[in-house]
Amino acid sequence: MCVSLAMEIVTRLADVLPTLAEHLFIVSCEEAVEAAEPYITNCHKGRHLDVAAHSLEKEHALIAVHINVAGRDGLMILDPGYHVARAVTVMKDLCYPHTGWFTQSDEPHCRREYCYTFSTHSGNFVEWAERTTRGSNVNHELALIYVERPYRTAIDVTVRRNLVYNFRSLLARDAKGRVCAGLYFPVVPGSDAQFTLFYDGVNNTSVKVKVKFSSFNRDSTKHPETLVGHLNNLAKQLRMEFEELLELLNDLADVAADQDFVQQTLAINDTITEMSADN
Repeated sequence: MCVSLAMEIVTRLADVLPTLAEHLFIVSCEEAVEAAEPYITNCHKGRHLDVAAHSLEKEHALIAVHINVAGRDGLMILDPGYHVARAVTVMKDLCYPHTGWFTQSDEPHCRREYCYTFSTHSGNFVEWAERTTRGSNVNHELALIYVERPYRTAIDVTVRRNLVYNFRSLLARDAKGRVCAGLYFPVVPGSDAQFTLFYDGVNNTSVKVKVKFSSFNRDSTKHPETLVGHLNNLAKQLRMEFEELLELLNDLADVAADQDFVQQTLAINDTITEMSADN
């Protein structure tokens, strides 16, 4: 999860650069914001963000540090939760070393680009713009990062919110931060629930396979050779033992088969989504 990844980075930096780590702080992020101005106006009712807290979702967390370059203020942002493989520089004047637009991922079917800028509506927020291109279709998303104060309730709010999120993933990155292997799935009711596994194949290819959770049964140790081959390759790139990955998939299959639990999880997720729909 993004919160644990952020805490892990701060902890590791503290071991090698304790002076820098003292200035790092976790910040909160609201995703899928329809428009920046009304959201920020809502947050500025009263004197503090706390006034609007009951209607905010805060489903993401990042790391920030204030910087000053020749008298010019800015922020440096680290976002391990979204696998951003760089430190993003956000200058208030948009001048060097401001990062601006960059390509986050570029796959044959989809290119995703990010840009972080201080909001023109309030210096307390950074606007995170996402541009996704699939063929001739271009989609834009906006998220708002609150940078005025450290995020003190990341575990109590963001971690709890993500526990009932309707999409789950386990991913591995290479040395450059590229997502190279993993598995992911939507949480859906019914017996046809499935997950997608993917990993790097030979000759710079990517292997992607959809597998039904019903394929896994603790009472059976037999699986098709093709599936076993995929799981072996995936386990290596996830840096897991084959038996460990198989046990994880058996656990997930048990959860997917528990329809009462799935329905309850989706109901809670829907309630949270409806609560924050006006942000």
